[in-house]
Amino acid sequence: MQVGRQESPRGKACQEVACEHCGTRFQPVQAEEKFCCSGCEYVYRIIHDESLERFYELRGEVSRPVGSSVFENNDYPWLAALVEVAESKGKLAQLSLALEGISCVGCVWLIDRVFAEAKGGVSCRVNVQYGTLDLEWESGVFDVLGFAGRIKQFGYRVCPARETSESESRKVVWKLGLSGAFALNGMLYTLPGYLGMEADFLVASHFNWLSAFFASLSLVFCGSYFIAKAAKAAAQGIAHLDLPISIGIVFAYLVSWYGIWKGDDHLVYFDFVSTFVFLMLVGRWLQVVAIERNRNRLADIQLSAPEVEIESSTGGRIKTRADQIKEGEVYWLASGQRVPVRSALLSERASLGMDWISGESESRIVEIGGEAPSGAELENQFSVRLEAQEEWGDSLLSKLSSRGTRAQERDLVAQKWIFRYLVMAFAIAVMGGASWLAVDGLSAGLKVFISVLVVSCPCALGIAWPFGDEIALARLKQQGVFVTTHSLWNRLTRIRRIVFDKTGTLTRSSLALVNPECLERLSAEELSALSALCSKSRHPVSSTIRECLMAKGRYRPQGADGLQEIVGKGVALQGRESVWRLGKLGWAGTEGSGTLFSRNGRVLVDLRFEDLPLPDSSREVAGLREAGFEVVILSGDREEKAQGVGQALGLEARAVFGNLLPEEKARWIEAREPERTLMIGDGANDTLAFRSALCCGAPANEQGIVAEKADFHYLGNGIGGIRRLLAIGKQRRRAVQWLMAFALAYNLFAVGLSLVGWVTPLIAAVLMPASSVVSLAIVWAVLGSRAAK
Repeated sequence: MQVGRQESPRGKACQEVACEHCGTRFQPVQAEEKFCCSGCEYVYRIIHDESLERFYELRGEVSRPVGSSVFENNDYPWLAALVEVAESKGKLAQLSLALEGISCVGCVWLIDRVFAEAKGGVSCRVNVQYGTLDLEWESGVFDVLGFAGRIKQFGYRVCPARETSESESRKVVWKLGLSGAFALNGMLYTLPGYLGMEADFLVASHFNWLSAFFASLSLVFCGSYFIAKAAKAAAQGIAHLDLPISIGIVFAYLVSWYGIWKGDDHLVYFDFVSTFVFLMLVGRWLQVVAIERNRNRLADIQLSAPEVEIESSTGGRIKTRADQIKEGEVYWLASGQRVPVRSALLSERASLGMDWISGESESRIVEIGGEAPSGAELENQFSVRLEAQEEWGDSLLSKLSSRGTRAQERDLVAQKWIFRYLVMAFAIAVMGGASWLAVDGLSAGLKVFISVLVVSCPCALGIAWPFGDEIALARLKQQGVFVTTHSLWNRLTRIRRIVFDKTGTLTRSSLALVNPECLERLSAEELSALSALCSKSRHPVSSTIRECLMAKGRYRPQGADGLQEIVGKGVALQGRESVWRLGKLGWAGTEGSGTLFSRNGRVLVDLRFEDLPLPDSSREVAGLREAGFEVVILSGDREEKAQGVGQALGLEARAVFGNLLPEEKARWIEAREPERTLMIGDGANDTLAFRSALCCGAPANEQGIVAEKADFHYLGNGIGGIRRLLAIGKQRRRAVQWLMAFALAYNLFAVGLSLVGWVTPLIAAVLMPASSVVSLAIVWAVLGSRAAK
């Protein structure tokens, strides 16, 4: 098959519209388009055909576009093994899975409806925040694989449960609940003293001991969260936010016991300990829960070495994992599998899909003796024989599919601020305490020392900063952008260059059929033959036709048993009275310019395809350049195709590079200020470049490995999410600057009161929440006031 070229069907620019299924805004190529992709159109039709329209009443404002994953055939062999183990344990079986594609209450409702229709199901629990699906069913009655295939029709994909420890937010939330209870009880027994209860009152001493008891519980069970993290960070030489928090908590707690021993109420800060731990945990929970929710939106797909058949010395075949292949061994690769290691083709001819390793949407034909690169997908309908020329550890597929752990995230701005804060706070506390010690004794010196540390505790960083992050993340979520790393905000301020992959990032991830109206002229018999021709082929052209037919509800692959594939030419189907062909000019027919569909040599339709840029690419690239960013394209596709897209986007030839392998993309970035580079890519072929760049982002798609390695991902049929992220990042930075200015002014005022000896536990109890409220108000004024716009 070949991809024909013609003038783009795009005329005047269409106005942005919302996709009728997922709600994401996109700029249609043709005015009548209502869906951002074929997947959304396909699911929308099924939902209406089955009277499930309530989904749209419950759906959020925006959800992830369905994409092409809904058209893929998944046999779920791994799931069958898990089900067998689960059902062997008794009459009721249970299984926990990761679930990709859920985003709102509507998704939960739809999955529940599908589950309720199946026989033998007991319970189905979907957790949107953590992206999990917990099933319970009657063994041998409920069809788990059938259920997985059914919900896949609506764009939800089950994956193996994530192999991770308990999430950070779950660790924080139970401590938050405990600390809230301890703080309320501690204040309950401290408040009477603030309201005038005399020290010789009947229960006064009991109240002090009860307040001390709850502060102790708060410190041990809740404050230990910060103390442990601060100690670990300090051991690594990191000035972590938890360090000043821990110091404030521990010193206030220890001095409070000294105050009880001496009978000096001015040194008793037990209520501060309980309340401060609770407030800091509120801030920490806000900080981690939104990031975790964004990470869990896309399933953590585990990629492992594929299974192949190694040829033995006797001519037999032995199934084994590809990571066991040795250089020089001969093996067989099945249709649809990826070449595990760089190999020489021993079969006559093979058609290889290169999109995973180079981004090319067109196939590459390899003749006998030619090289089959690692990571290429075999599109033949039959197996091929290859000879390994390297071992698994040296292969590109091994590098692309590796599951590297995230590096410890550090906010350099916060570290500098914390370090300076610690030095200044301790210096002032020591000098103030020493001065009062010399003048008025140990009790007065301790009072000033501890009051300086207490009133200057970093509420702005501990509460308002996470609150600001939560607002920024919420605003981005409304616009279809999801941040997945805490430290991204600080790194964004250093970005000066934005590097784009081409296919799937600036252009559509698959070929676009530019004359779909020609399919409307086909009869039912002709549609059935065309469907059959596309049913088993993995060629990009066949996939595009199949998706188009399925989206319109016209896919009828009947009588596909007589299919014959001629690699490099097309596919043929021998019927009773007709020979149907889909493929190249000269083989499928003698008239036309694109991919021809013919019957007995007579061309029925001339299908033309184009690698279309995303509708908003030109506008967004121009906007990024106007904002002062250098824009570069690094593509694995042919140089002429990459230059064509670059020219259409208004980029100079020196800013566009084609024919780059994944390692070459990474080396290009490493040689040109990687500390100032943002990399945007959509596939595993971009993950090596991700490691080289300062930060990276990806459009939300089916490749979970990309989302796992990206700092953010975005929805929609375009790249507008990048500018939205940068704009809100700039607003967040402004909010942080105002926050730091207020923190400085507050600390000068509060520390001044402490140094003159005016701060008591009561005044500290008022100053701390008051400063927190003002800090929150500042953040809301800068970020929250624009949320509705």
